[in-house]
Amino acid sequence: MANKEEKVYFVTGASGGIGSTICRVIAKNDPTAKILVHYHTNKKSAEVLNREIPNSEVFQCDFRNKTEVENLCSKILAKYPNVYGLVNCAGFVEDKDFADRTWNDFEDVFKVNLFAPFLFSQKLGEKMFKNKSGRIVNISSTNGVHTTYPQSVDYDASKSGLNNLTRNCAIEFAPFVSVNAIMPGWVESADMNTQLDKKFLESERKTILKRRFAKPTEIAEVVWFLLGDKGDYITGSILPVDGGIKIG
Repeated sequence: MANKEEKVYFVTGASGGIGSTICRVIAKNDPTAKILVHYHTNKKSAEVLNREIPNSEVFQCDFRNKTEVENLCSKILAKYPNVYGLVNCAGFVEDKDFADRTWNDFEDVFKVNLFAPFLFSQKLGEKMFKNKSGRIVNISSTNGVHTTYPQSVDYDASKSGLNNLTRNCAIEFAPFVSVNAIMPGWVESADMNTQLDKKFLESERKTILKRRFAKPTEIAEVVWFLLGDKGDYITGSILPVDGGIKIG
């Protein structure tokens, strides 16, 4: 059980590059914070983060499983009824030719990228509202606004839905809970550099006004701004953090 003076933050997808960086930035800016670290399969990364942030706790959950998501939500609310911050960072994408995309592909992507954030926002947001204090930050994507590649049609649609979920939750939980989304563009990662074609990545850099991809810390610091006191007057916003995308 958290102490009354410490704020509790729940970060989904916290074993990934952006999610783990968000946890570290929260811990740096709020040393007394209790950070709930979620992971799906990368247990090793979550445990490393748990050791690095002493006041943290690790939870495993497969967001494609409705029962697991519901149980995790109930567990968090039972143990941490004063939960203050929710960061829906977990995401799933698997590029595939449009003609090969299946119903199950869509379902899995939507479960992770939209259905789980909906449930956590609904249940934890309701508790924040009753506590008259809270923040929700959704990690969306520029794909939710700019459709470029049909190979990621389900991912794009899920992020568009997440943007709309953000606005609706901001209305539902006003005035006590601020709800916003961040839309990153390309973000540097080890997987990107090893799995994607270098010529393709270079062509993508040329579409960005800053001519580079974001560092995970550049996303995480914006998340912290929205979670912290300085972001109190911002709600219902969908904020691009993409280096400036050149359209056309």
